[in-house]
Amino acid sequence: MALELHIPPCIRASAHPLHPPPPEQPLRIQIEGPLVSIQKLLPEIPWNTSVASLMFPQPAGSELARLAYQKLYGREVRPEVSGDMVVRDEYLGWVMGVTPLT
Repeated sequence: MALELHIPPCIRASAHPLHPPPPEQPLRIQIEGPLVSIQKLLPEIPWNTSVASLMFPQPAGSELARLAYQKLYGREVRPEVSGDMVVRDEYLGWVMGVTPLT
């Protein structure tokens, strides 16, 4: 069963002027540990870990970004607005092997 993405409200007594962010202001969001997040939030969408067949963006990465966008802006992504939601990077730490210290 999938969990629901939760982003806690602003902890300031008077919310910061950018909380929630204005719709016209793009944000750069970094979600740590995407594999674990995707397994909990989107268990039906796989996260490809095969080095031989990497694709970008992965379907699960785009869906996780869409969920974060919905929670932050309180609405769906607007496909008619160029750049409304853009996946620019995906964590590939699992691809890198362990580098021995010399």
